[in-house]
Amino acid sequence: MSRTIRAETVIPHDPEHTWELMFANRLQHVVERSRALVAVEDYEMRADGTPRYVMVHRLGPFTTRFTSDYSCYDRPRRTVNTVEDSPFGGTYEITLEPEGMGTRVVHQWRIEGTNWFTRALLPAITPLMARSLQTDLDAFAKQEHGSGREDGPRP
Repeated sequence: MSRTIRAETVIPHDPEHTWELMFANRLQHVVERSRALVAVEDYEMRADGTPRYVMVHRLGPFTTRFTSDYSCYDRPRRTVNTVEDSPFGGTYEITLEPEGMGTRVVHQWRIEGTNWFTRALLPAITPLMARSLQTDLDAFAKQEHGSGREDGPRP
């Protein structure tokens, strides 16, 4: 059994700049702006150009750790990674598409329970996870809208 959650927003920068905001400096910019992402640990960029790292997330009073293992890291368009070492695994995809003077960022996670208990929890927990993901993405976009930077490529 799996469930899919999706969150999307528009960031007021071109895809290349948006990619930098999200993925540069071992995701530290996202950690600094996120309510849910507490830390990124053990970051490794492999010889094939795909990263692997441990993410520490907070969902309400709960903190979870899981490994993100990338199979696609197509700058500045798309990433695909497997969520490992977590009660809620699955495949996580991020796409960045030009939209007007900005970039539409779409996060989509096909969540799979890794045991009978977490599979049973999926119907109840996925709406909470979806709301948390959308709230975090909206907060990131709002901060970028208020950053005072102009759209388009960085100098």
